[in-house]
Amino acid sequence: MLAGVALVTAVACGGRSSAPVGSRLGPAVTAALAAAGEAREPWRCAAPDGPSAATETLTAGARRWQVGGHVMKLDATGDVAIGVIADAAGSAPATLAALGRLRSQLEHVDLVIALGGMGATRAELDAAYAALADRATWPVVALPGDLEPVDALVDTVAAARQRGTLLLDGRLVQRIELPAATIALVPGAGAASRLVAGTGGCGYRAPDVAAALIELTTRPGLRILASVEAPRHVTRDQPSGELALTAGAGQQIDIALHGPTGDAATPARTGHRTGAAVALTPGSSDAMPRLPGPYRRPSAGVLTVRGSAWSWTPIEDVK
Repeated sequence: MLAGVALVTAVACGGRSSAPVGSRLGPAVTAALAAAGEAREPWRCAAPDGPSAATETLTAGARRWQVGGHVMKLDATGDVAIGVIADAAGSAPATLAALGRLRSQLEHVDLVIALGGMGATRAELDAAYAALADRATWPVVALPGDLEPVDALVDTVAAARQRGTLLLDGRLVQRIELPAATIALVPGAGAASRLVAGTGGCGYRAPDVAAALIELTTRPGLRILASVEAPRHVTRDQPSGELALTAGAGQQIDIALHGPTGDAATPARTGHRTGAAVALTPGSSDAMPRLPGPYRRPSAGVLTVRGSAWSWTPIEDVK
């Protein structure tokens, strides 16, 4: 804001002009305030013209992935199992131990998607993703949520890749193409007020999500939206969640994967390509209870795609 004040002062006091001072000062104030407001906005992480992933081929176990631009594509046929996890909320020893035990139940999956809330600092993110992903036989796509500063996540991903860990930045990978499904990824929050990371965090805009939903609607096979925040739903007879993440007119998806709205994972379910936008959440992987109510074990989930059919299996910490 100091830069805005300086600009206004310079315009008001400097130089000769025949135009009235008010006619020059008004536009200067408007421009300065607009620039200051833009500087305060979070990173626009779902923008289709934002930064993209480098072109590379990743080999994980028996699977091979092609990455480039905003797309990650699996070179394979047949069934695909996707592990989904969220909300470790840091690097408490009990949570890191829980992540290790949940990971042991994900050994059969082909991919893991982390739906944000994994840590608020570089050290927390390093520890959480090391517990989840080091020496894994599958890649992990890390979406920044309300906690993650973008700079910290970028550094964590870079350090993990130097160790040989297949950790990918969920801001850069905006679409995952599988043999019988497509996943569109929406990181971050729709309002800066919901970001613990503040202006250093990751946001999305409704037009960016709408474009992703329209494109997803046209894809063959199952259509999956994976987001940190939940789409609009009704809880205790009250609307909750984000309209921007909800398929509207001319848009159709089959599954809405999202971060936790409470501690619990969605119970086991099955479905097909029906456009029903079935909401699924892995619950929280945090071993430290933070919400009121009965304690629930840390959890995750596995989404298995078999042709046009899908099944969801929640998993819990086995301690």
